Amino acid sequence: MPGSAANSAPHLDGHHEPMSQGLDELEVLGDSAFDALGVLSRALHLREAILDDTLRAILELATSVIRSADHAGLNLYSNGRFTPQATVGTAPPELDELQQSTGEGPCIESSRSQVTVVVDEMDSDSRWPRFAAAAVAKEVHSMLCLPLWVSEETLGSLSLYGTTPHAFRDTDRRLAELFATHAALALADAQRTDQLRRAMASRDVIGQAKGILMERHRVTADQAFLLLKKQSQRVNQKLVEVAETVAATGVLPEP
Repeated sequence: MPGSAANSAPHLDGHHEPMSQGLDELEVLGDSAFDALGVLSRALHLREAILDDTLRAILELATSVIRSADHAGLNLYSNGRFTPQATVGTAPPELDELQQSTGEGPCIESSRSQVTVVVDEMDSDSRWPRFAAAAVAKEVHSMLCLPLWVSEETLGSLSLYGTTPHAFRDTDRRLAELFATHAALALADAQRTDQLRRAMASRDVIGQAKGILMERHRVTADQAFLLLKKQSQRVNQKLVEVAETVAATGVLPEP
């Protein structure tokens, strides 16, 4: 799993580079870069982080911090499924759709293998010829794809797009890796908050549906829940979907 070696960063070619080298190179960065990273770091402590807002903030800050990135995209990867989530710029959406349909490309490789993928010259890269041709047509001539992960949890990847070959220098790559670490933590927190919010909303609507059934059928809370569960199986819908119908209409959905 990525990150098992605390002092190294994984790359597609299989070797690990000492992280201390990257920290030395970061000394040449300007104040604006570190200020932007500080903003994202403080965002980790927002208890009510909204997932969509966090995704947008990550991408907007990425293109601000890494100035050679003209476009950016964030993709989730779960249970073998690659799912584009948010983009900044015109190039990523079409290229993400192509990767989804073909099942291959630098973003998928970075997400699946949890390695940093670098494409210095898109028009001469032979690993994903169909993707490379589409990228060049969109004026994307270099890419940097970075894995997003927290502890043992794989989240996906952050992709940066350059409009010139060799857009991402070593210092850009080191900064991008540091940024990806902050972004992964912010994303994980936002996902947990979003899941909790959804769980609370589901509990509330189930409670409303139970109350309606209890009054309508003169049954106990446990019996009302059993009615919801049985109807869920009968109509082949999730329990919360059945509860939403009851809460909205007052009656159980029919198959």
